[in-house]
Amino acid sequence: RGSVRTREAATSVPFSSDTPTKTREPELADLPEIIFNGSREIKMVALTFDICEAPDNLSGYAAGIEEYLVESNTPATFFISGHWMSRNPEIIQRLASNPLFEIGNHSWSHPDFRDLESWEIADEINQTNDLFFDLTGQEITLFRLPGGTYYPFTLTEIFKTSMAVIQWDVVTADPVPDNDAENILRIVQERTQNGSIIIMHANGRGWHTEEALPLIINWLKEQGYQIVTISTMLEKSGYKLDYNE
Repeated sequence: RGSVRTREAATSVPFSSDTPTKTREPELADLPEIIFNGSREIKMVALTFDICEAPDNLSGYAAGIEEYLVESNTPATFFISGHWMSRNPEIIQRLASNPLFEIGNHSWSHPDFRDLESWEIADEINQTNDLFFDLTGQEITLFRLPGGTYYPFTLTEIFKTSMAVIQWDVVTADPVPDNDAENILRIVQERTQNGSIIIMHANGRGWHTEEALPLIINWLKEQGYQIVTISTMLEKSGYKLDYNE
């Protein structure tokens, strides 16, 4: 895999404000970019769904999300943890075989990456990538941080794997049990803009996501948004994934 090259079209923020003081951490100017959204000049959005679990806290699968995306012919990007992947290989193979979808790496066991050493970061990423390749014959080029938390050192270690680090700018808060479908839709309506990356969950802990999804998709289409995968958003925004270096 090669490096991630960027242009000015996408917004990025280099590090968390909660940054420790460690001699091993690089200067800010040396950090790779982290992507929160695509171009604000293009009327497009990306729907993303995290499917995550820890070995001691297993999660399920909201099959209705996949079913409605297929029914409505809507592209989406799934960020999946390796541990969940290992227990659901047939779902992974089905998602990976559908041209509507793309798969991103969401670590192996969903730890807080601020607590990990460099070898642990590499293991979390590589173990998941290797399993996905074994199951599908495909490579993963996108990575999402568990909980979205990181330090500068974290990004530097992830960058060594040549993964594009994908965050979000629209938080639906769907893991909150009493956040109903109507309120999830309201959040999307209030916060979505050109280039938005919307985060939801398909692991059974987005409590009202299946119910909200048709409302969200219908509203986005009514507003004239093109719904795209993350890779398409990166391409349209002027990002280039160069695998020849």
